[in-house]
Amino acid sequence: MGAFERAGTFQNRERFLVGVKEKLGKLMGSGQGMTSTWEKAGPSDVGVLAGFGARIELAVGESGWTCKAEIPSWLPIPQAMIEQKFDEKFAELSKL
Repeated sequence: MGAFERAGTFQNRERFLVGVKEKLGKLMGSGQGMTSTWEKAGPSDVGVLAGFGARIELAVGESGWTCKAEIPSWLPIPQAMIEQKFDEKFAELSKL
């Protein structure tokens, strides 16, 4: 099992949160059997996307976000490629 963590900031919390939910929704659409939940945890919105042995937990606070991801080793996509795509998408979202 591979894992990675990321953190960052954003310019507009509401636009960032909408963008993240849209990106996760697109990811969910490509993966039957995946689940997604969002809930409030103090001042943060916490989302969990899970399925097929993978788990991504994203916490969006007042001025920043954190992410913890667990990726199963059997996925045919190299973890480095997954991390690169993740970094690209969140760099875009952080500018919102």
